[in-house]
Order: sequence, then C-alpha cells, then structure tokens
Amino acid sequence: MKQIYEEVARRTAAGEPVATVTIIRTRGSTPREVGTKMLVTPTALIGTVGGGCGEGEARKAALDSIADGAVRIVKADLTEEISYDSRGVCGGIMEMLVEPWRDAVAARRIVEALEVGGRVAVATVVQRAGDQLTTRHLVVPATGEVTAETNDNRTDPRLVARVRAVLAEGKTRTVSVDVDGESVPGAEPGADVVVEVQVPAPELVICGAGHIAVPLAAVGKLLGFRVVVIDDRAEYANAGRFPEADEVIADDFREALKRQDLGPDSYAVLVTRGHSYDVDCLLEIVDRPLAYIGMIGSKRRVWAVYKLLHHFGVTVEQLRRIHAPIGIDIGAETPAEIAIAVAAEIIKARNGGSAASLSDAVRDRYAALIERGAELG
Repeated sequence: MKQIYEEVARRTAAGEPVATVTIIRTRGSTPREVGTKMLVTPTALIGTVGGGCGEGEARKAALDSIADGAVRIVKADLTEEISYDSRGVCGGIMEMLVEPWRDAVAARRIVEALEVGGRVAVATVVQRAGDQLTTRHLVVPATGEVTAETNDNRTDPRLVARVRAVLAEGKTRTVSVDVDGESVPGAEPGADVVVEVQVPAPELVICGAGHIAVPLAAVGKLLGFRVVVIDDRAEYANAGRFPEADEVIADDFREALKRQDLGPDSYAVLVTRGHSYDVDCLLEIVDRPLAYIGMIGSKRRVWAVYKLLHHFGVTVEQLRRIHAPIGIDIGAETPAEIAIAVAAEIIKARNGGSAASLSDAVRDRYAALIERGAELG
C-alpha cells in the first residue's frame, strides 16, 4: 500500500497523470483479496489486481479516469460458463475503486503519515454526488492525530472510531459509515469507507549465518519480512553475505537475542552450527510470545536439545512450541530447497492451511467425472 502511494506522490509531483485501482469487495473465488492495489499510468502498470480479463477491465477504466478525471467503480465478473473462449472462470466477482490522482500534495500527506510507522489505516470515503462519485482520504493511526489529505477535510469522531475498529481487527475491508442508524456528517447514508490497514512488517530472526541462512534470508525478504541475521562469527554475519537482510548482527547469540524486541509478529529460525548454540538461543526465546520458533536438525539432535532444555527448566508445553525438525516435508535436500521448506512452514504458521497439495482434493474427483461424461458442478 505505502509503495503505491509513494509512486502516486512521485509521479504526480513530476506532472504525470496516474490512477489507482483498489479491490473494495469480492464475492466467491477471486485472484486477489480486498485492499489489493494497482497503479496505472498511460505507459505503465505497478502492482496487480490479479491479471487476466479483470485486470484488463480495470486498466481500461483507469485510463478513462486519467482522461476525464472521474472516479469509477468497476465490477469484474469472473463467473462465466466454462468454454475455450471464456474470459474469466475463477468463479467470483471483484468490485474495484478507480481513482485518478493529480494532486501531489494530497498523496504526499498520505505518504508522510504512513512513514511514521506502526499500525495505521488509510480510509477512503466514497460518496455519490448526483451522478458522480467522489473520494476523500484520511490516515488514521491506532492512537494519536488523524491526518487528512487536505486541511479542510472533516474528521468526524464516529468515522474515526469506525476506522479504528477495523484497524484493531488488522484486516483491510470496506465498511459503511452509518453509525447506529445515523450517517456521519460529510457522507451520505450507506456511503462506503475503504479501510486499508498497514501493520508493521513481521520479523524473521535467523540464528546462524551458514549455507541455509543465505537463501532463507532472501526468501524471507521476498515474503515481506523484516529480516535479521545473527551469528557470532563476523566472517559469516556481514552485509556482503546477506544483502537482503535489514540487520546483520555479529555477536553472541544469546546476547544479541536479549536485545531483540520479539513478540507476536516475530518468527525465529535456528540454523546454527551446533546443538549447544540452539540451546542458548532457545533458552532466551522459548518463553517469549513469538508467532513461530523453528529449529533445524536431525531427530537425534532435536532430542538432545529437548533433553538439555528440560534439564534447564524449560517446560513440556514450552517444548511443544518448537517446530523441530523444521520445515514442510517436500523432500528438500539443497540449501535453497530447505529454505523453501522452512518458508512454507512459516507461511502455514502465519496464514493457516494444511500444507497438503491442493490438487489432491480435486484431481481424482474431476478425472472420474470426466470419465463418466458428467458435467462439473
């Protein structure tokens, strides 16, 4: 989200006409979720709302909005009957808000408010004025002052309260601004507010800077984590070896971990060179409220670490929090493959899911239906 607004501010400041496309509602199976954002210029696309015909419709509408300055809502229907010529068969419907931008000051105010960091929301109030749609934007932090894109925007406390309720949930969605049957001043009854939630990036702390840590740091960054690498060997723990990492610490494992503010958005992976280092790391973090703790190692090494930890007072329930041996079983052998297996388990811990192959649930059924000449439901 922030990157798109930064591009809007940069390009409008340079006099380039742009429009944003934001998914505001979905129904059924769609390629992207509510809040997904794309920037459109006459010559470029930045981001994606899922590709295919739906994105094509959105791009055309965005170019129209750039030309005439009108705000639009586009509905992409991906529920067509299945045929060779079908344009979209995902099975769902996406509603997308298309906004032209020409005011660099408004976009810059949004970016500056987002740069403060922390948990924050951008609220876009979508209103109808006759046959035209209009939008206005507010940046609402969890606490503190609300920032409007212009100084004269109204920030009704009921609207702010509604936005903060969504922010507390931590998930982008579109809501009504009606409060207890009473509409908020400055917005018609039933008007929409698109609440885009920005939360601090989750943190991936990699203990150990060996051959598995290198691809794991790169994958972690690709997945949107703030990546921290720790090792007590400076020849391994350095920025040259880990260019993607946000922070590389060459220090004693336990001392470095003591300085880390680890919490519910933190994920720790232990890929150290020996079980004694694993024990040191785990003694420092196993009682902290991390989202995930994983440790590489053979079953024998894991058993040795568990016994030592229990000897040092770690409870059985705390031991159960440790994912060891680490990773999803995909037959990984190379460092890169192992990094993917570890990343897959982290995604599972973060988002849920069974980690089963998606095709297992449908391929035999569909093959049998085809064999019988049946119509797919």
